[in-house]
Amino acid sequence: MRPSQLQRASILVIFVDAVVIVSGFLTGSPLLPRAANVVLVVISIALMLVTRLKVGNDYDVKTMTRPVWAFSVGVVAFFGGAILFVIPLLNEQQQNDPVANQRGWVGLALSFAGGCLLYAGLRRNDM
Repeated sequence: MRPSQLQRASILVIFVDAVVIVSGFLTGSPLLPRAANVVLVVISIALMLVTRLKVGNDYDVKTMTRPVWAFSVGVVAFFGGAILFVIPLLNEQQQNDPVANQRGWVGLALSFAGGCLLYAGLRRNDM
């Protein structure tokens, strides 16, 4: 089965977040300016709100794994993003590091997008 439009939008946000995270690990410098990190989080929150409005109470758990790989990507993105968000908060040394700061913001955006990917999979009809 093909992913729905909401799932495609979530996958796009997850891909952008993954590029930012990998770039930070490889180059050691932030890929985006600080304001762009906030924009990524705002986009993910807007995606979450749109997903909630479109899915509403019209969901079917039997079709949740549509497509199967989307469920796996959503779980990894949700929990991986949560971990990336929490690590800079708990580590005192990383609070002044701009790359760690960016990973924290992008981790939050990644967690929202992963949750949207999972929640959009509950939708009965393709949009």
